Amino acid sequence: MNTRSESSSFASLLNAPLRVIALRNTDDASIASSASGGAFVVLAHAMLNRGGVVFGAALLKSGRVEHVCAKNVSELRALQGSKYVRSDVADTYGECYDYLSRGVDVLYSGTPCQIAALRSYLKKRNVTNLPGSLVCVDLICHGTPGQEIFKAYISWLSAIERTDDGIHGYEFRNKLMGWGLYYYYYYYRSGKRHEKLGQASDDPYYSAFAKGIIYRKCCYSCPFARIERAGDFTVGDFWGIEDCHPDFYDERGVSAVLINSIEANEFFNDYCIDKCEWIDSTVENVIARNGNLAGPTKRSEEQEQLAKEVEKAVAEGDYDKAFGVLLKPRLSVTARIRRLLPWKAVRFLYTLRR
Repeated sequence: MNTRSESSSFASLLNAPLRVIALRNTDDASIASSASGGAFVVLAHAMLNRGGVVFGAALLKSGRVEHVCAKNVSELRALQGSKYVRSDVADTYGECYDYLSRGVDVLYSGTPCQIAALRSYLKKRNVTNLPGSLVCVDLICHGTPGQEIFKAYISWLSAIERTDDGIHGYEFRNKLMGWGLYYYYYYYRSGKRHEKLGQASDDPYYSAFAKGIIYRKCCYSCPFARIERAGDFTVGDFWGIEDCHPDFYDERGVSAVLINSIEANEFFNDYCIDKCEWIDSTVENVIARNGNLAGPTKRSEEQEQLAKEVEKAVAEGDYDKAFGVLLKPRLSVTARIRRLLPWKAVRFLYTLRR
């Protein structure tokens, strides 16, 4: 599925949005632990409250990103927040089918290609006759790096931080400094805990992701980077909401939600509407700062060549070359100082700037 022509078999699975809203979760803890406005949590809690289960991507202690099943609110936490890595769906399509067969409702979240693949898998098994109901949530996806490069990055990070036992608690979208592209992790050195908090532009992996350099090759011709969606819901950051809906802006984050099916609209109205604040918006407002709803990410020839060199260095085990040389970000003096400061000092300086 690397070209739009190959997506023709999926055409029947795609729907244009029926409704577009901006959304904020009304639970402070949920919005704090979500990448943007907490829309996924609103939808997931609604499914759990119905006695259903939720599938989504989790960053495991091993450093792998895999799809897992959450059966309660405590298990749901691992599925929150962005993971800028290709998730391994493992056997979750089959698990989803098994739950539906037993009459258990399912919410399944993933990238658009993962949702399209799930729907195709279930269509072949005549899912319309199963007693359980399925709600699919796809993401506004820029593209995803493979597991290999992220694993190499974490190994490199552990080495340069001289950790006792690796990197812990990695987050791509930490909100200690507000809504934005901020990473966080902690580690132990000589038994003492150290914490790091910084901007995407300070970090080799994250900055390369944000620039669209290190995605899998197929992502640059993704047939699902379009306004027609495989998911019942599409969720993502409502970047630029301060321009089109300034009164609804929230520095903690706001979600863009595309409601793409009649069933999704009924689900939202019946189970979610009183668990969030929302306003109607338009596709145009969301696309203005979410270009991947109109087409796949593009990269230059220079970026493509750089990606090949990084891939080669990773394959050869030369992680210093990959992340310490090839993808090393050009840091300003301020950024260099910021990287040396404890995370609490970084956060304090950020609050002063605001």
